[in-house]
Amino acid sequence: MSGWQEWLARRERDLREPYGWLSLVGLHWLDARPTRFDDVPGEWSAESGVIRVKASVSDGLRHDGRPLDGVREVKGDAAQFVTYGGIHVETLIRDGRAGIRLRDPEGPALRAYDGPSVFDYAPEWVVEAEFTPRHPAKRLVVDSAQPGVKEVLFDVGEVRFTVGGREQRLTATAGGDTISLVFHDPTNDDTTAPWRQLDAPLPVDGHVTLDFNQARNFPSAFTDYGICPMPPAGNEITVPVTAGERRAR
Repeated sequence: MSGWQEWLARRERDLREPYGWLSLVGLHWLDARPTRFDDVPGEWSAESGVIRVKASVSDGLRHDGRPLDGVREVKGDAAQFVTYGGIHVETLIRDGRAGIRLRDPEGPALRAYDGPSVFDYAPEWVVEAEFTPRHPAKRLVVDSAQPGVKEVLFDVGEVRFTVGGREQRLTATAGGDTISLVFHDPTNDDTTAPWRQLDAPLPVDGHVTLDFNQARNFPSAFTDYGICPMPPAGNEITVPVTAGERRAR
């Protein structure tokens, strides 16, 4: 249980980051037509993976520490930030679409956050699973929290485990130095978010421990501006997972 308490403390620190996921306050998709938005200065456009912003010094925008005056191109293939005041304007490309996303440390989601809302620790939700790897990993295109925007996951294998007397099979996706389970369960849209995610250590000899007490919400559970992958087809646990983070709003 001490590991769970440490996880909770890390989770709270992460979510309280001034420019973390809870600071998201806006998302705008761009096209070739220069456009002004109510919540950010300048004229913004994008073409062929390049984001352009046109601004004058009076707009107060800065990039690489220098005031923007004229037209500046910002590559969209890696997140960069334009700032004005305390706001960070993040450039991004998702599913071939360019956009900007605003981060504000005084935003409503971050101000309202008062710590993780979680189920009580449940030892029965620490389960042992078998893992069958997939070589090579399979590219999966899934829906996201933003309508019409797809996300890409990589299927690295299948986990099998039993809870409540029922066998469960889930696609595991790549998570860097972990595997990730993006899943639905019957608690969704009631006591939990529409879907959640669980990271687990890389399996050893075909076995892995899954601690659903550490199942967490995606950013889209807290804010309308998260671009978060939905579960792969069939990734549904058939019994209520009364462990991990609860519904955030």
